[in-house]
Amino acid sequence: MGAIFGFSGWSGKKSRAMADALSHRGTPPARTHASIRSTACWLPARSNHGGIIEHRGQVIALAGRLYTDQQKTHMAPLLRSYREKGLDFVRDLQGAYVLSILDEDRIHLARDPSGLRTIYYGLYNDRFIFAVEPKGVLAWTGFARDLRPAAVAQYLSFGFVPGMETMLENLWELPPGHTVTFAQGRIEPPSCFTSFHQIKKEEQNEQAWEAELVSLHGQALADQLPNGETIGLFLSGGLGSSVIGAELLRKGEQHIPSWSIGFEDEPKGLEQAKKIAHHIGTEHQEILIRPKDFLENLDKVILAADEPPGDPSAVLMYMLSEKVAEDVRYILTGTGNTLAFGGRHMLPVLLRHWYGGLEHGPFFREQAYLSSCNGAYSLVPTLLTPEWRSLYNTHDALEGLLTPFLQPGPGSFLDKLSATNILLKGGHMQLPLIERMTGAHRLTSLAPLFDERLLSLSFRMPSILKINQGREKILLRRAYSSLLPQNALEHSAPSLAFPARFWQRKECKKYARKILSRRSLKQAGIFHPERINDLLSLPTEQIQPQHDQILWLLLTFELWRRKILNEKT
Repeated sequence: MGAIFGFSGWSGKKSRAMADALSHRGTPPARTHASIRSTACWLPARSNHGGIIEHRGQVIALAGRLYTDQQKTHMAPLLRSYREKGLDFVRDLQGAYVLSILDEDRIHLARDPSGLRTIYYGLYNDRFIFAVEPKGVLAWTGFARDLRPAAVAQYLSFGFVPGMETMLENLWELPPGHTVTFAQGRIEPPSCFTSFHQIKKEEQNEQAWEAELVSLHGQALADQLPNGETIGLFLSGGLGSSVIGAELLRKGEQHIPSWSIGFEDEPKGLEQAKKIAHHIGTEHQEILIRPKDFLENLDKVILAADEPPGDPSAVLMYMLSEKVAEDVRYILTGTGNTLAFGGRHMLPVLLRHWYGGLEHGPFFREQAYLSSCNGAYSLVPTLLTPEWRSLYNTHDALEGLLTPFLQPGPGSFLDKLSATNILLKGGHMQLPLIERMTGAHRLTSLAPLFDERLLSLSFRMPSILKINQGREKILLRRAYSSLLPQNALEHSAPSLAFPARFWQRKECKKYARKILSRRSLKQAGIFHPERINDLLSLPTEQIQPQHDQILWLLLTFELWRRKILNEKT
């Protein structure tokens, strides 16, 4: 993976603290270029990709990989290109990367268009600080850890914090396909250099679309696969990871190991994953866990994530990565394929948009989206105290954030929904989260189906090839129909979620009541203790599937809050 980090001004001790916080991402020591004006550091990856270069006072540092560089990253051409074209040179780059540029009193940051890698930046006492993970910025002694009130409502509603703002004040995440500049003591608004949703539709027959998908997927996979390194496959039993396995088979890759994970007493999807593994010829292993194992790893996941992980599968990915890292250094995942090519999560909001279910007021599209997020959108007013809700504008934090994406205008609603999911859910949740779950064990994740060429294809092709008559991922299914078993093509694998009534189990219920105790909630002043107690005390016959998810969001936020504020759990 590697890492880049730095800040305006110079301070050797601060760079050492940041390097220590990010040491799991590479091979110390970090290489540093410092001046009175600014400092940039690069922590080398275990591969030869990424790097740092300085010439005549200008510095470029890059973490990740450019696909034009098969063996190693060549930094000198990047510096020459920057001098010739300015920041526009990033339009020519293709890969999974983040980079920083120091140029006199200016610091520029850039993130790849798909968001396969990410970077954060913050302000502290007029000092600009950046790093590939929040923990790198927070390693700066004295950085204010002030909760952003609106972020709590966003997390409960979306299941993550969407957009460039984060859980903390004065800490931001750069959106995919954007640059940001710090100059003359201030941060300029981020600038977009790639926007998928503005791509125009193209006309060609279905067979041509299938052939192009297979060709581009093959290119993306070839570009991401490291030369001479050990690789494996997370095989969930879903279509995305199955398609990647099928492409490996088509390329003649032999003896690729694959893994799947599930709960011991409710192993959803494992049987389907096993059948797919047998069909495509991977050396497959299953990992079964107990609820007790899940709970024991929660603290570690919170620390690795740097934010509340809204998706419970993050814990499973963390545990799976620990096992996988014993055998391989790179892991392929189907991350993001449902966002690009249509997924079941889109169906509820599409149905509400097309057929009703919500009053068609001025923000009914935004309300439909939020109602389909499997969060606590409708319950936020009752879960949060009036005092906390008074600290932010509810509309601006929730519906208003979505309006720029979903407002009426040219293009289909499905494409608007895809663009929203790709930029927000992909760029600010799925991709950063899986990178940190795998990276915690020095494992590098690869997501070929979220490559920018495939994202472009998903907007150029007809929307009917994403979702049609209630079936999703139409083009993916048809393009790989000859390489996958019928069960993979006809059925969607169940998501990695909790077993039924998870928080009603003895050890789980005890854990939840400990973390969400009346005393601690009242002391924090964010949640209604009585309302939370009602959720914890629901009789078994009244428990709905969404209650497990709502309790998960409350628990993970509270665990993260205490850790970030250094409170006792």
